[in-house]
Amino acid sequence: MVARKKKNKLAVDTRVNVVPIINVSLVVVLTLMMIAPFLTGEEVDVDLPEANSSQADDTDNIEVVYTHDRRIIVEDNEMLLEDVPEILGPVFEGMPHGVAVVKADQNLPYGEVETLIAAVEHAGAPRIALATRPKEGQR
Repeated sequence: MVARKKKNKLAVDTRVNVVPIINVSLVVVLTLMMIAPFLTGEEVDVDLPEANSSQADDTDNIEVVYTHDRRIIVEDNEMLLEDVPEILGPVFEGMPHGVAVVKADQNLPYGEVETLIAAVEHAGAPRIALATRPKEGQR
């Protein structure tokens, strides 16, 4: 005769079913991955010129973007060239160590970029920097 084990009807099953926890975790991760690109500011396409450059501290930086289609964007707000000193003036009054980082498309005529730099300087920027991208060999 073969002995059979009797199952106790009152025994408690102590196993944890982790499948629902894993399913919920995957749904949360996938949701975050899908909405992450929308959480950042508007991405502006600017073709920066190449140059020897170093990393800068960006704690008090104000980005002034000048696109190839001649749009001026400051902190995700589009403005006209004439409005730059009026809008940036109060910003730089509260930032004595601020830096205006001008990101101008490399295909724009230098005279137009120089006009934008003059407007930023007229706004009272303590320092002005021109953004570039590293040369191919320096990455």
